Amino acid sequence: MQFRLFPIVLFALAACGTKSSSNPKLPDNTPSVILVSIDSLRADHTTPYGYQAKFSGEPTTPFMAKLASEGVLWENASSAAPWTLPSHISIMTGMSVLQHKVRTRGFRLADNTGHIAGKFQEAGYRTAGFYSAPFLHPSWGYYQGFDTYIGAAKYLNSEKTTKAITSLDGGLMQDVHNSADTDKETAEQVVDRAIEWLESENNAKEPFFMFLHLWDPHYDYEPPQKYADMFHPGYEGKLNGAGFYKSERELSESELQHIISLYDAEIRYTDDHLARFWKKLEELGLANNIIFALTSDHGDEFWEHGQKGHHKSLFKEVLHVPMILRAPGLVPAGLKISGTAPNYDLAPTLLDIAKLPPWTDRDGISLRPQWENPTQDFPSIADLMHPGRKKFLHSWRSGTDKVLFSYKPKPMQLMVYDLSEDPSELGPRFLASESDSPFAPSAMAAFTKAIQGGPRPANMDESATMTAQLAELGYADSDPSLDENER
Repeated sequence: MQFRLFPIVLFALAACGTKSSSNPKLPDNTPSVILVSIDSLRADHTTPYGYQAKFSGEPTTPFMAKLASEGVLWENASSAAPWTLPSHISIMTGMSVLQHKVRTRGFRLADNTGHIAGKFQEAGYRTAGFYSAPFLHPSWGYYQGFDTYIGAAKYLNSEKTTKAITSLDGGLMQDVHNSADTDKETAEQVVDRAIEWLESENNAKEPFFMFLHLWDPHYDYEPPQKYADMFHPGYEGKLNGAGFYKSERELSESELQHIISLYDAEIRYTDDHLARFWKKLEELGLANNIIFALTSDHGDEFWEHGQKGHHKSLFKEVLHVPMILRAPGLVPAGLKISGTAPNYDLAPTLLDIAKLPPWTDRDGISLRPQWENPTQDFPSIADLMHPGRKKFLHSWRSGTDKVLFSYKPKPMQLMVYDLSEDPSELGPRFLASESDSPFAPSAMAAFTKAIQGGPRPANMDESATMTAQLAELGYADSDPSLDENER
């Protein structure tokens, strides 16, 4: 059966949720949990990480700064991949990409592998997710564990998008990418959906787990005009962020700085809508009984290593992401952790704080020990598999030691960086073998362990389990009684 998604049916079904009456009753005052992912957000372009906008000095993330001042901030958090799909699977599952193995769009998370939403659902929480980009579509396995899972933008809720994803038709998928790259102001849409859910039924009156995905900092960089003016006041040129990624034209330094100002404007626009969402939580009396976590899936490059965008390298421009956790009475306030950590440790940390059973078979672990020892390092591994660009890379980082391993095309390369002396990663040392470095053997052992463990990914095709789960969320054939105009 081909999945067909119709917006009216989808919202009618999904908005009511499907929480089972057999789920356990949670104790009174159990905190709810919110996990936020801001797409393409570099840590070094946010206020709590010390960023200053070039032309205006405007803070890019004042709300995020408030969040950090009231919780824990990881100064050296790393993403699991430099693009959306595998990184978000890692964020949700507590597994490195090498472990879950969803490394290209031809694979999805296998049925019943489970991710963080399912853990909260099993414990009795209501679960809801609101997303804004195609690589968060439920067909990739995100449907598992959500009572409600809704695409904020209209094109995400179309039959064409579902068909493009599940059929792997390259032409159809390119149309979806084009829609995603030009989709504007998605933060407003996501926050509107989330607020509507909170105000519906009794959703805000019982403990819930909510996932929000915000897309706007992703290229193309086309912020609302007031934000563009905020970050480059007085700009009179004609250059805009449309088509930035696809353009082959070389930019001057002043043009590049303008493009970066548009990226910063997108970040501030997103942060302002998160502040609006937080205000609603305060109005509902929920803010101080929320475990609130924020991270990103990856950053963007601005020619630091001769290229732009992402999905091309494993340098810090794409791997260094923000990670912040606020939970009054449960985590320290205003703590900055300098030790390294991967953001696939965030889900296990949330389970720990919420006192839910941990995963025992995944790379990710709780970061609670770093609250007592903020300089303690937890290694992180990242992966990039892009056959079209002939990019096949793993990276490993612990503290200031970094290993970058290119395993195709031959000859394979093993590079190490000392980030204490080379923080911009411009001077790798090439090794003849892993024994030439004191920490390369640890990296290679971590790669091997991750690859050998974990579930087998599923091919991007239909299965009875996925069909049933998508149908529960409203991603199913239309009701024949509906008028053609309603489909």
